[in-house]
Amino acid sequence: MLITFEGIDGCGKSSQAKLIADRLADQGIECVLVREPGGTDLSEQIRTILLDAKRSMPIAHAAELMLFAASRAQLVAEVIEPALKRNAVVICDRFTDSTIAYQGYGRGLPLAYIRSVNDLATNGLIPDITFLIDVPIELAIRRRKGMGDDRMESESRLFFSHVVQGYMALAQKHPDRIHVIDGADSMEDIHHTITRLVEYELGNELRHAHRMNNRARHAESTPALPATGDFDYSFDVTAEALAS
Repeated sequence: MLITFEGIDGCGKSSQAKLIADRLADQGIECVLVREPGGTDLSEQIRTILLDAKRSMPIAHAAELMLFAASRAQLVAEVIEPALKRNAVVICDRFTDSTIAYQGYGRGLPLAYIRSVNDLATNGLIPDITFLIDVPIELAIRRRKGMGDDRMESESRLFFSHVVQGYMALAQKHPDRIHVIDGADSMEDIHHTITRLVEYELGNELRHAHRMNNRARHAESTPALPATGDFDYSFDVTAEALAS
C-alpha cells in the first residue's frame, strides 16, 4: 500500500506521516517512510539543488519540474517499487499531487504535460490513499517562523494561494483517494482520524487478498465473489490504543 501526505509547508504533514509510520511499525507492519524530493542518494542531491535558498542560480520552471521528476523516478525505482513488491506499506511525504499543485497551479505549467511527466517518473504508480492536510496560509507561515524558509517556501502568498487551489481541485477530482484533513485541529485529533482511515484501508486490502487467495484455491467449487463489497470493520482496537 502506498500512502501519501500532501499540503503546503507548515501544514503538519511530515509530523503526521512520521506518527502513522511509527504506529504501523509498532503493530509489526513493515513500513517505509520517505520524503520528496529525496529518499535516495541521487534524490537527496537533487533536493539540495531544488531547495537551497542560498543558491544564486535561477531554475527555469520546466527545469524545476524535470528535477522533481528525476528525484521521484529514482525514488520509485530504488525504494518504493521494491518495498511494495514485498508488501510493505510505503508512506511518502509528498508525491505526484505536489507537482500538479506546485508546478501546475503554482508555476502555471500545462497540467497535461505534468501528468505525462509524472506517469513516466512513477511508471504509472498511483497512491492508494492520500491525506491532504489543509491549513490557512497565514497559519502555515506562523508555524514556519524562525525555521528558515527554503527556496520553495520563500515564494509569495499569491503563489501559495494558487497551490492551495490546485490541491482543492485535485481533492474534488479524486474524492475516493484524497482525504482532506483540517490541519488546524490538534495533532492528536488529526492522528486519530488518519489512523482510522489507514487501518480501515488496510483491513479492506487484507480482506481483498484473502478473497483472491480463496478464489484461486477453490476456483472450481466456489462461486465467483463480487469485485467490491461492504466490509464490517471495527475501530475498537484503534480507539483503545489512542486512549491509552
